[in-house]
Amino acid sequence: MQKGWERWVIGTLAVGIVAVGSAWILRPVEPVAPAVAPARAVQAAKPDASWPAAAPAQVAQVVAASFLDAAAPPLREQVERLLASSDPQQAYTAYLLVSVCSQFNQKGDVVRYDDDLRTNRGLNADERKQISGMCGAMTERERLARLDHLALAVKAGVPGAAWAWAAEGPFGDPSALTTRPDDPLVKEWKAAASAQVIKAAEAGDTLALLIWGMQSIYGSDLAERQPQLGFGYLLAMDLIAFDRLGPNHPKAKDFENGSALTRFLESEAKLTPEQRAAAVETARHIVDKVKAQRRGGASGPSDSAL
Repeated sequence: MQKGWERWVIGTLAVGIVAVGSAWILRPVEPVAPAVAPARAVQAAKPDASWPAAAPAQVAQVVAASFLDAAAPPLREQVERLLASSDPQQAYTAYLLVSVCSQFNQKGDVVRYDDDLRTNRGLNADERKQISGMCGAMTERERLARLDHLALAVKAGVPGAAWAWAAEGPFGDPSALTTRPDDPLVKEWKAAASAQVIKAAEAGDTLALLIWGMQSIYGSDLAERQPQLGFGYLLAMDLIAFDRLGPNHPKAKDFENGSALTRFLESEAKLTPEQRAAAVETARHIVDKVKAQRRGGASGPSDSAL
């Protein structure tokens, strides 16, 4: 069960993922898509390359506290303090703070997860007043600088950051993938962003495994259709869940052989037995690397995402 603060941030930053997640049953990784309603019947759909990114657990508390605490300092002061630490994780937190403020300033509202109501909702009057006071003075320069904060996190391999960068789109404009697909700069950005997400997935970042796995099964404006790779990534996410949660945990059972989700993915991927075997090897290779990181005492990318 997620803590209230974590649900709050995820509901704010990932409501788009929640919407499509109920159709694709994206429940195995709770921080990406908290259950807000019974899942509808599964329907295939082309992934959207501009999905917003979700917040890893270790930064969610800081972000939520900033918006829920009436005594929280203005955004600029918080961002400056976070960046002064020279910690890439703190840089990612700064990115998330600015992203929520940007969303609020553009729409006058953000969607949050209400732990009491167990559903997403808009802000109430007090919450809107609190966030307005914190975000209202944000300048366009500060909004654009969020990509600089995110770049620091991506370079350091902070969990979730690679997909956040991809979701932002070329130079902060996700529409460029469809409006200027032949632009050399867009092509260059797409290749680099894809490589970053793949690197994160191969290192065990479960957010990257989840979203890039789904995108690879279907193909999208950002990802080429590679169902074998996509199925392997989703299997890796499953094996990580089994390893960390135990085989009897409800989330771990979502990807059991013969489960509704596994049958659906197999029908969508349309893999031959040989391709499925290769996908299993891909998954095992990723999980072996994650286990090796833990044995070595390193904090791997998957540590914040499950």
